[in-house]
Amino acid sequence: MGLSFSRRSTEQKGPVFVVRNRLYRVLATIGQGGEATVYRCEDQSAAEYAVKVFYFSSYVRSQLPRRVKNFRKEAKILKYLSERSPHFVRLYDFEYKPLENVGYMIMELGEASLRQVLLGAPMSDEYRRIYWKQIVTILKDLEEAHVVHADIKPENLILVNNVLKLTDLGLAFASPSAQRTVVRPKVGGTLDYMAPEVFFRQTGSKSDVWSAGIILYEMSYGRPPFIDIIDRHAKIAAITSRSPIFLGPLTDLYLFDCLKRCLNPDFRRRPTPRQLISHPYIVEKLRANFSLMTCFFFSFACREKKNTVKRDSLDFCLFSPENQSNVIFCFLSKKRKRKRKTNFA
Repeated sequence: MGLSFSRRSTEQKGPVFVVRNRLYRVLATIGQGGEATVYRCEDQSAAEYAVKVFYFSSYVRSQLPRRVKNFRKEAKILKYLSERSPHFVRLYDFEYKPLENVGYMIMELGEASLRQVLLGAPMSDEYRRIYWKQIVTILKDLEEAHVVHADIKPENLILVNNVLKLTDLGLAFASPSAQRTVVRPKVGGTLDYMAPEVFFRQTGSKSDVWSAGIILYEMSYGRPPFIDIIDRHAKIAAITSRSPIFLGPLTDLYLFDCLKRCLNPDFRRRPTPRQLISHPYIVEKLRANFSLMTCFFFSFACREKKNTVKRDSLDFCLFSPENQSNVIFCFLSKKRKRKRKTNFA
């Protein structure tokens, strides 16, 4: 569920509500999801915000403690991430009101979602690279915070002063490692952006990489790869078939390689976010400074050292889509120290 707002929405002022003794008034409805409704609102000084309202009265009494716990967990994770990185929607305040059986999250208001920017058409090379770099930065920030979002999609990427920010952490959870998946009690997410392993209740940081790869595909071709499959069961079968996603012709070989790696059906062979941040599709100097001879040199070095160099330290071996044969290059990525595990339970 995004926090973007279209000025075409109704401007009629709505009801007043209070969060931690601060008065707000609803101005318009922004969006509605399965768990909550998002409104545009203003405080007494006319400063505008987005408020995500959880109506817990719609759940049976036995489900209420778990729903309220998830509400507080989402707010806690968002607060933590927004204080660490500018690429997460800022959470100003939140409160659960037992008498009303309603939860409120007061957040910053965005101008548009990435979905509104896409408009069902391929994006220009310049803007695609700008947005992709920000998306990969978000993935890296999630990885360093040991958090898996589990529902990355264009609707949940909001533009705030031309900066992409991630929102809607209702499915997010803590994860000890980017290299591993975590067994989840149930399958959740948005079907077109869900990784194959998620349907087997295995979700991890590389599942977020797949979702981001689907967004990159959509920015490149104008639509997600499985959008034409209407039947839900047929779509799940296609995603979980382990068949490589067909990639049409692209003039940028680095974009082609980045897509190919992010959309590998085997999550163990997908790059981690910290590897993606060093991919030459993002790093301009890597695109310009590596000659073909350098590529072959490193490719040979990687083969020679495969028994002594850890798998994590080998970054990318890029292949040209032309004839699907020419090795472009291979280089070693920098190792980074692991950060401590964060517990949001």
